[in-house]
Amino acid sequence: MDWNDNERNLIKYMLEKSSQIGRAMGAREIAVPPVFRKYDVNIYKTTHLQGGAIMGDNPGNSVVNRWLQHWQMSNLFVIGASSFPQNPSGNPTLTILALTLRTADVIANSYLKRPELLA
Repeated sequence: MDWNDNERNLIKYMLEKSSQIGRAMGAREIAVPPVFRKYDVNIYKTTHLQGGAIMGDNPGNSVVNRWLQHWQMSNLFVIGASSFPQNPSGNPTLTILALTLRTADVIANSYLKRPELLA
């Protein structure tokens, strides 16, 4: 796992823009961290990692359906940020919580009554 060139470019762009905004707002001191080189778990311990079991509309390009249910194993539900294709914001916790509650609801109210693929 490592940052790709597009991610490095996005980070560099965001750092430049946020510095400009800070200066325009009258910031007296702006500390800009260096652009990330190689991913290091010791540095990025609080990184919100996503991906690996992408959610989608068909099994040809995703691992789980909209209910976080595995396409090939109807009794496997993958809860967490692994269903995200990327990190859409600084903190995915509330989105993970919302999807978890939604999945728990469909398991309790639909899947347990009729255990099969829901999508």
